[in-house]
Amino acid sequence: MTKPWIKFFFWSYLLFLVWAAATVTNPADPDLWHRLAVGEYIWQNKHFPAGDVFSYLNDYQRVADHEWGCALIFYALWRWDGGTAMVVTKLLTLTLTLVLVVWAGLRGRKPTLLLTAFYALVLLALLPSFQSTVRCMVFTHIFFALWLYWFQRERQGSPVATYLYVTTMIVWANLHGGFVTGLIWLLAVALVEWGFGRPWKIWAVRFGLCALVTLLNPFGWQLWISTWRALVTTRRGFGEWAPVSWSEPSSYLGYKLLLLCVFAALAIQIYRKRWKQIDKAGLIFIGVFMVFALMSARHTSLFAVAAGALAPGVFPLSWPHALTLGPVRRLCVMAVNSALIVVPLFAALMVMPGAGLRLEYPHEAHPVDAVAFLKSENIRGNLLVPFNYGSYALWELRGKMRVSMDGRYDLVYRPETYRRVDDFFAGKGGRPSLLTSPRPDAILLPRSAGIYYDLLNEPGWVEAWHDPWDAVFLPR
Repeated sequence: MTKPWIKFFFWSYLLFLVWAAATVTNPADPDLWHRLAVGEYIWQNKHFPAGDVFSYLNDYQRVADHEWGCALIFYALWRWDGGTAMVVTKLLTLTLTLVLVVWAGLRGRKPTLLLTAFYALVLLALLPSFQSTVRCMVFTHIFFALWLYWFQRERQGSPVATYLYVTTMIVWANLHGGFVTGLIWLLAVALVEWGFGRPWKIWAVRFGLCALVTLLNPFGWQLWISTWRALVTTRRGFGEWAPVSWSEPSSYLGYKLLLLCVFAALAIQIYRKRWKQIDKAGLIFIGVFMVFALMSARHTSLFAVAAGALAPGVFPLSWPHALTLGPVRRLCVMAVNSALIVVPLFAALMVMPGAGLRLEYPHEAHPVDAVAFLKSENIRGNLLVPFNYGSYALWELRGKMRVSMDGRYDLVYRPETYRRVDDFFAGKGGRPSLLTSPRPDAILLPRSAGIYYDLLNEPGWVEAWHDPWDAVFLPR
C-alpha cells in the first residue's frame, strides 16, 4: 500500500514541473490564427464556407476541414478571455495528457524516486507539442493517452465498454486528423493479440466500428480524402516533419534522453537475461511508435505517450537488488535518485516565473506592426505574404484582405502552390506570375527574405512602409 505522503509528493512534484514547463514561454502558435478565423466564420454564419474565403491562391474549392471542431473550441475560448484562455488551455491539456499517461504506466505500482524521474523525462519529451499555444494536435495526445489507459485497465482485468472507444472516436475525428493514430493503435493491438494467441476479435471489432464512425462528420467521405491528402502531402522545408537532428543536442532533448533510456533499459534486461518477465507485447507497441518518432520529429511526443504508459510494465524501472547491497552501494543509489529528482526541480525553479499566463507574439510569425499599417491605410484585396506570416495576417485582416498562403498548406493548397510562394520569397523563382496572375494589392514580407532587394527595384512597386524586420510594398 502506497503511503499518502508518497503519492502527494509524487503528484505535487510532477504538477509543479508541468506549471513551470508550460508557462516558461507562451508563443502563439502560427496555426492558431487560421483556426480562429474558421471558427469565427462558422460561429457567425452557422455553416461552413463554400470553398475558401481567406486565400486567393486556394486550390481546393471543397475543403473538408478535419480540424473544424478545434476551430469552434478555440474561437469560443478566444471570445471568453483572449490569449489568457489559450494559455490556460495549453496548461490543462498538458496536465491531462501527463496524468493519463502516468495512470496508465503506474497500474497500481508504488511511486518511486526512479519512476518520478522517469515521468519528469516523459514530460520533457511531450513539450514540443505543447510549448506553443495551443495546437489542434493536443487532442490527439489526450485521446491516445486515454486509450492507452483503457488498454492497461483491460490488461489488469477491468473491461472497458466498446462504445466508449466508438464515442471518443466520433469526437476525435471531428477535432484533429490525428484520429488516424487511434485507428493504427487498434489495428496494432488486434494484430499483436492475434500473434500471441490472445483474444483479438474484440480489438478487430473496435477497429472496424471506429473506422466506420469517422464518417459521422459534416463532410462524410470528404473528411477521409482531406485527411489522406494531409498524410501524404510533401512537407519539404518543415523541420518538425523531418527526422530529429542529432547534431543539435538541445533540439528535442527530452525525446533523445527518453529514447536512450528505453534502449538502456532494454540492454539491462538482456544482460540480466529476464526475457520471460518482459512484456513483449508492450515492447512491440513502444517499438511501433519509436519508428514513427525516428521518421518525423512531429511524432516524438506520441512516442513519449506510448513509452510513458507502457515502459514501466516492460522494464522494471527499479535498481537491481545487487546494487543495493552494502552501505556504500546504497549511498550511491540514493545519490543518483536524489540527483534525478533535484536536477529537473532546479531547472524548473530557474525558468520561473517565465511568461506566466501571458500570450506572446514571436516576431518570426507575427508581423504585428506591418499588419497594423495595412489596417490603418485601409488596404483591401489580395495580400502576397510568405507562409509564416499568412495565418496571422489572415486573422487580423479578415474581411479586408485575402492572403496568398497560410498554415493550412495540406488542406487548402497543393504542394506546388506552397513551393511557388516559398520560392518567390526566397528569390528562387515564380516572381513574374505571382506579381501579375493574379496581381496582389500589397506585399508583406520580412526584410531578410531573398526577394526583398529585388522588389526595391521592381517597376510598378514601391516600399510604402518598413521597420527593422518587415516591409510592405504597394503598387505605384
